[in-house]
Amino acid sequence: MLSVIIPALNSASTISRTLSSIFSNKFSEDLFEVLMIDNGSTDNTVEIAKKYDVTVYRCEPRGIGPPRNLGIRKAKGDIVCFTDSDCIVDNCWLQKFHDFFERNPEVDGVGGPTFPYPVSQNRLQELTGELFVDEHNYPKSITKLQHRRKGPLLFGSNSAYKKEALLDVGGFPEPGGSCWELSWKLLAAQHSLVFNPEITVFHIFPSTFKSVYRMYFRWGFQFSSMQKRYRGESEAINGIFFSGYNIAKLWLSLCSLKVDAKKILRLNQAVTYFVGRLSGLTDA
Repeated sequence: MLSVIIPALNSASTISRTLSSIFSNKFSEDLFEVLMIDNGSTDNTVEIAKKYDVTVYRCEPRGIGPPRNLGIRKAKGDIVCFTDSDCIVDNCWLQKFHDFFERNPEVDGVGGPTFPYPVSQNRLQELTGELFVDEHNYPKSITKLQHRRKGPLLFGSNSAYKKEALLDVGGFPEPGGSCWELSWKLLAAQHSLVFNPEITVFHIFPSTFKSVYRMYFRWGFQFSSMQKRYRGESEAINGIFFSGYNIAKLWLSLCSLKVDAKKILRLNQAVTYFVGRLSGLTDA
């Protein structure tokens, strides 16, 4: 039994595409359930979701972490799958998760790449998606994650875990729901995590500069805060210096004759991420 958990907040413009992609999967509907955890939507997200065979729960505490953890507690399945309310999953997504755990019973969590959704996107969404893929440089083969080592990431938009492993480490951190931190917690507790490039999801990236900057600020904040808690303030500070060095390199690249919109956007994202890193370091 697979349980699919989708946190949602004011997702009326995208949730139908997310749910349609899940229920279009080539997988028996007797073998999975879908839980949408509404985080206080003021639009008609819930009304749209109820048109599908979905169980809807309300989660009052804000952030991505609390609704994901509520979904874990409510899930009936032994395997808990995660995607977001602005994602479209591959039509064999559920089958691939099912088959992977069947073939690899020693694995506690698996995830794959998140690509930009190619349909009806503006130029900002296209560039943000391209930069996202460039930044993560997905492995081309199945890769085991290693504790305290740089490697692929299991995204909250495209991952699945044994429920017992999630309960063992207390689920996602709250309120932010950082997938980095979840992986660190699981690996520290000797759970096995794997990146599988064949399990794919498509993400509808933010369509406004404000939303893009908010996303990168949140990622920077979460990463510094996590480093400070798990590895100490000195390592978090070193990470901030590295982010500053990256900004300097991007700035120098703009001094060349080949300046384009992608380079300018990458610099702006890096600066916003850097500010988020600083804020995460000073957060109590």
